[in-house]
Amino acid sequence: MSGAAESDWAENREDYAQSSVPVQYRTWSTVSLFGVMFGITTAMFFLSWGGTLVLAYGTQALVWGMVIAGVAIGALAYAWCRKASATGLGADLMSRSSGFGYFGSAVTSLIYTLTFLMFFAFEGAIMANAIHAQWEWIPIWVVYLGTGLLIIPMTWFGMRLMNIIMWVTLPVYFVFLAITIVQAANQPVEVDFWSYMPAETTNPAAGPPLLQVLAGALAVVSQVTISADMGRFIPPRRRTSGAVIVGFASQILTFTGCGILGGWLTLRFGESDPGVYLPAIMGAWGVLFVVITQIRINVTNAYSGSIIYSTLFTRLFGFSPGRHWWVVLTTVLGTALMFGGIYNSLNQVLTFEAVFIIAWVMAVVADMFVVKRWLKIVPDVSPHERSQLRDYNPVGLVSVGVALLVAVPMAFGVAGPLGVSLAPFVSGAVAFVLVPVVALATKGRYYAPAVPAGDAAAGRDDAAVTS
Repeated sequence: MSGAAESDWAENREDYAQSSVPVQYRTWSTVSLFGVMFGITTAMFFLSWGGTLVLAYGTQALVWGMVIAGVAIGALAYAWCRKASATGLGADLMSRSSGFGYFGSAVTSLIYTLTFLMFFAFEGAIMANAIHAQWEWIPIWVVYLGTGLLIIPMTWFGMRLMNIIMWVTLPVYFVFLAITIVQAANQPVEVDFWSYMPAETTNPAAGPPLLQVLAGALAVVSQVTISADMGRFIPPRRRTSGAVIVGFASQILTFTGCGILGGWLTLRFGESDPGVYLPAIMGAWGVLFVVITQIRINVTNAYSGSIIYSTLFTRLFGFSPGRHWWVVLTTVLGTALMFGGIYNSLNQVLTFEAVFIIAWVMAVVADMFVVKRWLKIVPDVSPHERSQLRDYNPVGLVSVGVALLVAVPMAFGVAGPLGVSLAPFVSGAVAFVLVPVVALATKGRYYAPAVPAGDAAAGRDDAAVTS
């Protein structure tokens, strides 16, 4: 293998998991990156989730919830994506200089990896349900293993192969989606989608239906960090327009498009799981539709999870076997969660997960805009090497720690059902407010690398001689 070919092989496998993407490699078109993000948008999870929400809370709560979540999360995705394009850093590396420190950002890495494992399990379970619904003689554990292992070779070579998969399967997806919509429109049902309201909403004590919908939606704020992982490949000169499309527009389409469509399909077919109703109306073709769609999303989940595991391992132990091997670990752990059955508690799991990821996202947003841009406590730079950072920065760690200390007990029901719904909002708000407070209290000194004791002493001696 030639030196150039070997370099290209390594580039495809690693995708700059440990460093900033060089400017000369940030040449991806916005359309290509949007295609990868669109693979997330088209995930069956959003159809299933929209169906679950409409059955539990009604159409008005679903539609308003998706519109509000789409705009809010889209705005956050725009900010993260634009920053990623300017720096070449993904969400994990960006967090190091955003108030957490070199080792301290391991906390955010753990939150991030759990998110990808959770969604990998959700998406894989839908695919497995479709296969098992069509061919019941196949043991479900065999389906789980098969659908999990299928993802490994498709994620092995990084963004380039993922981009090919997304665009090759896109026409097939649209054909099947059109068939599904036509089939749904011809279903003889008397339910009016726009006025639908269940006889009893799920747990009225947990607050208004819209509040409960938004509480679950905050878990999908992981879309913000994924936008940054894709945005790091956008050429810096196109960071604004690229962030609008890859960050903001993709979220609007995800929530107001697929989320609401999922609610409509559920009321037409009388079932919220696409893995059940698609094989029922199209047979083996329906299974193929689900499998193609779920492959599109789970290659993204496995890819992003591998990036985070690679940087986390390197940070803690000083070396990493390579991003592609972490694809295997992500797939194995995600498949294990499928066996654990977390898909059966979809909205409850999402609400709990939201407490963690929203604290991280809002802490970084507060650092970007309040600490560095408005208060100018520290320069607006994004170092990521250990020599450029403190090991731990209390700004992010204290803020997220206090947020979780307050919100996690609420998520476990200490403050009652209403407290469970409010927990993600409290978590995000506390983290956002505390970041500038701690930064001001510490005068931003933990953003700069620590001065070795010898250098500090030499500095004092020089000052004494000068005086």
